[in-house]
Amino acid sequence: MRKLAATLLAGPSEREGGFSMVELLVALVFLGIGIMAVAALFPLATKNVNDGKLITAALGRAQEKLEELEEAGFSSALLASGTYADSSGHYVRSWTVQDSIPVPGNKRVSVWVSWPSAHGRDSVNLATYIPK
Repeated sequence: MRKLAATLLAGPSEREGGFSMVELLVALVFLGIGIMAVAALFPLATKNVNDGKLITAALGRAQEKLEELEEAGFSSALLASGTYADSSGHYVRSWTVQDSIPVPGNKRVSVWVSWPSAHGRDSVNLATYIPK
């Protein structure tokens, strides 16, 4: 009985389970590093989403011009050979119309849309052939 009472009064043994303060601090440091790494990715993700929006809008403007030129028809004055441009706010749209050399009787239409970006100007390009 005395042995049992002595063990109860002595407190927990060194082999009992649980975390020490040092283990807890090390775990918190690793958790903090992980959270900071994830937080550092948010600005990059935001930039990529914004770039995607700009590219999507630019492709829409290029597609719009291609469809307009296709609907005009092969003999339309809009399809006279040359280089053209128009500006609509943030975007600059330009296009060229050329007689197709590899496929006679067709016209090649290329449309570029560009916009200002952090590293100068970005652009997209779409092209199609319009048959006679």
